[in-house]
Amino acid sequence: MSNDKGTKPTDHSKAKEKSILLGLLLGIFGLVTGIIAAIIANSVTLESEILKNIGLVTAVFLSYLSIRKVNRGRTEGYNYGYGKLESVSGLIVAVVLVISLIIVIGHTIERFQHPVELHAGGVDLAIVFSAVALLTSVWLWRHDYHLTKEEYSPVLESLWRMYRSKTIASVLVIISLSMSAVFYDQPWVTYVDPLASIIIGLFIVQSIYNISTMSVYDLLDRALEESLQIVILRELAHYFDEYEAIHGIRSRRSGANVYVEIFLEFDGDRKMSEVQKVIDSIKSSLESKINGSEIVISPATAAVA
Repeated sequence: MSNDKGTKPTDHSKAKEKSILLGLLLGIFGLVTGIIAAIIANSVTLESEILKNIGLVTAVFLSYLSIRKVNRGRTEGYNYGYGKLESVSGLIVAVVLVISLIIVIGHTIERFQHPVELHAGGVDLAIVFSAVALLTSVWLWRHDYHLTKEEYSPVLESLWRMYRSKTIASVLVIISLSMSAVFYDQPWVTYVDPLASIIIGLFIVQSIYNISTMSVYDLLDRALEESLQIVILRELAHYFDEYEAIHGIRSRRSGANVYVEIFLEFDGDRKMSEVQKVIDSIKSSLESKINGSEIVISPATAAVA
């Protein structure tokens, strides 16, 4: 949830910030070792993995800046907090990944036209580095996934998906390099490296799509997903006898926060104190069922556009 002026970050917010910072440090380490391995092994697959990692490290870095600002910033000038900063960061990451994809495609085509043998000594080192990267990605994937399940966060949601994609890519890199080492004397083995690069490129395309769509939906104030809409309607049905009509429901996300406006018509003969009790009851119940939510219920006598 967003932090009001003068409040301290929640334990989950601190855990989220520490997790992202750890991912950033491990990502930088993996990027440096990957560059060394790619140069020594002369592998376009490793090069593709490096470009994908650049996008991942950029994503983690921007996510860290966003979370740090939310946890330490003063939000009185931004009544809904800095949630959309996460979405803007996501779009920047998508642009970085698009540039990476273009480079991957160009180098892969070149390797298909002019096959190059990998450097045997560098392949062994590259396999070791890739195995370390694989273990790191699996751990970060599971760690961020569990944090997201405890409390939804668009940042961690996108990151655990990217770590999952990186895990699969690392497996492909290890398989590609192992085949190149085992079948080094076969003429067809020179095409394994660029073929694996193409597959990694497909994962980059998937990452671009997932990140950009999530970010655009948030920036355009898309309504909440159907599962949460059902929670709201079920709760309103529970209080069916307490109001006369529903004149509108508005909902949107801003980062990890959920904002819902509900417009209800009440019996005109009821006292405002009675109406307020019903409003407080519905609000409290919904906020307990939807993590990170802020519910506003307004009395209305006509449909709200």
